[in-house]
This record gives sequence, C-alpha cells and structure tokens, in this order.
Amino acid sequence: MPPAQPAAPSMMPAVLYAVWAIGFAILVFSWGRRWRHLSAAVRTATPLDLPIDVKVMSSPAFPEPGVFGMLRPVLLLPEGIVGQLTAPQLESVLAHELCHIRRRDNLATAMHMVVEAVFWFHPLVWWLGARLIRERERACDEEVVRLGNEPADYAEGILKVCELYLKSPLPC
Repeated sequence: MPPAQPAAPSMMPAVLYAVWAIGFAILVFSWGRRWRHLSAAVRTATPLDLPIDVKVMSSPAFPEPGVFGMLRPVLLLPEGIVGQLTAPQLESVLAHELCHIRRRDNLATAMHMVVEAVFWFHPLVWWLGARLIRERERACDEEVVRLGNEPADYAEGILKVCELYLKSPLPC
C-alpha cells in the first residue's frame, strides 16, 4: 500500500477569521467616525447655564437631547430648546437625561458595543442591544414620573422636541 498523502491544510479557519475581522473593523470604524463627529460638535457647542450639576451644551448639530461621555458626561441640547419648551416640559426632559447619567447608561452602552463588535455575527447580540436601549429609556421615563414630574408635561415636551428638531427625510 502506498504511504498516505498528508491532507492539505484547510483554508476555512483563515477565511472565517478574515470575515470576522472585516465585520469587526467595519463596526469599530463606523462607531469611531460617529464618535469623532459628535466630539467635534461638542467642541463647537455653546455652554448653557442651567441650574444642574452637569455641564450643559447647546448646538444646532444635536437633533435631540442626549448625554455624551462617561467619565465627565456632558448634557447636549438642541439649539434654542430652552426657549421652545415650557419650564415643566424642560424640567422633565432634563430629568430624563440626568437619569441616564445617574444610571451610567453610557458605560453600559459602551460595554455592550464591545460585545457587539466581538460577536457581530450573532443575531441575538443585536436583538439584545435593541432591547437594552428600550429598557434603559423605559427606566428613565419611569424615573421622571416617579420624581413627581407631570406625565402630560413630559409627553408634551418629548413631542415638542420631535416636532421642532427631528425632521422627516421625505419632502412630503
């Protein structure tokens, strides 16, 4: 019997690793690009003097209120929002964003982004990410109401922000 020929090494592990690395790189690159864009907008934003313990910035580049940063968070507001909302509406919207800061939601988001980058190919990771976002928002909404803000004022504030700052991409 002739001696057995050694099997050619399989290329499958190298191909799978290359596909994984490309997916990983695409995600990290897109997140980095968004972060740089947001960071640049924060640098050019105008500081606002609001009676809260967090730095507040305003810019036309921000389409909705949000929090930027984990160690020294900054509350970002769309330009002119203070004059567009009533005092109770603004207080409710600010309470929601301050809740995100107290809960360290940006840290939880960053940790999940690491998991998404490593396991980008698994649909359960993406479903879980969407679910975490919904639950974080729901928890902050419940906290706003629990703190004594009027639910109607809070809802009207959210609707007014959407009406004023979030425009449809469709011309009709």
